[in-house]
Amino acid sequence: MKRFGFAPRLVAVLGVTLGLTACKDEGIDTGAYVDGLPAAVCDAVIECNCEYPGGALYEHCIAQLGVGASTLAELNRVEGLSFDGVCAQKEIDAVGSLGCLPVVPDPDADCKTPCKVWYGPMSTGGTCTSINGYDNCKQGLACSEGVCVKPCAEADLPNVGEPCAPQYGCAEGAWCDAETAPLYPECAALPGAGQPCVDSDFGLLCAEDLVCDTSGSEPTCAALPGIGDECPLGACADGLFCDTTEEPFICSAPPTLGEPCPVGLCEPPYFCDGAGMCAQPPAPVCGYYGGVPEEGGSASNGQESGLDSGPPDTGLDTGGLDTGGLDTGGLDTGGLDTGDAGDCCMPRETPACSNADVAACVCAQDEGCCLDVWDDICVSEVVSFECGVC
Repeated sequence: MKRFGFAPRLVAVLGVTLGLTACKDEGIDTGAYVDGLPAAVCDAVIECNCEYPGGALYEHCIAQLGVGASTLAELNRVEGLSFDGVCAQKEIDAVGSLGCLPVVPDPDADCKTPCKVWYGPMSTGGTCTSINGYDNCKQGLACSEGVCVKPCAEADLPNVGEPCAPQYGCAEGAWCDAETAPLYPECAALPGAGQPCVDSDFGLLCAEDLVCDTSGSEPTCAALPGIGDECPLGACADGLFCDTTEEPFICSAPPTLGEPCPVGLCEPPYFCDGAGMCAQPPAPVCGYYGGVPEEGGSASNGQESGLDSGPPDTGLDTGGLDTGGLDTGGLDTGGLDTGDAGDCCMPRETPACSNADVAACVCAQDEGCCLDVWDDICVSEVVSFECGVC
């Protein structure tokens, strides 16, 4: 499921005194949230043996997350965002359900309406913006391209045989045919295997899971090539990739744990590390805390330092849980120029990317990139957060 802009993710906030006590049906107040969330995160960090260059220390984790939470809550209060205690409790519960294994995104998962810890006053269709990493749309809405939308709503586009507008298209599996009857275009079914490709203003079109084969005398829709088949167009059947290191290009299964990854791709949930091998990603919770600064010496909780598999300490004093692309209140967000950002400049179906420095920098401000999926938003944030060069 595509994320809309800075979708809200796991965050900690200050327990400011608002003069109100949350009822049971209203969830928790900010005080309970700021006490409960850092504790849940730090408990999981220790339980999952998260590795950092300087190690991890429970007391340091609690203190750092609290500092970031204080800044965040104060900024949100001043900016006029509202706090939702029910969604706050769900955030805490979500930490406990993460576990220590990497998350494998389900591409077929149903869309879920966002439950935002902090939300604003803007209604559907209203102009929205990011405030400290949260959008200012009402609860249940998301900010998409500057407009508040219902993220799970689907447009009721015309079906096959119904009038259509070429610039807006048709329902899935159909295209707006403005050639057969130019004055009164109608939706027509996209061509199947063996049928001529549709030559539209948007390119050569075929039905889903088909590719337009232009190698013959006439462009024809064909099934996507399977494993071991040539892929001159760069496309393969679901679950395969086009291996451009072979000549001719061949559809192959992505490498798995412990195997080389010459093109930077691995079978989910594994990622291609700096050594060019498919490696196990760290537990999702590990990205919420940066560890003890290396100059502070090794931590005393039994963790070893110097491992590359965990998100390194970026030197940011962001509270360790500055998530959802949060503005940290003027704190330096790294400004890393990592040179070769590796596959961090490519969307992928798994969390994180192969350059640990870039991943840590991005995820310190948008943890969904290390929790959910490294999508096109994460790729854009490599540059916008000054984490690397793509």
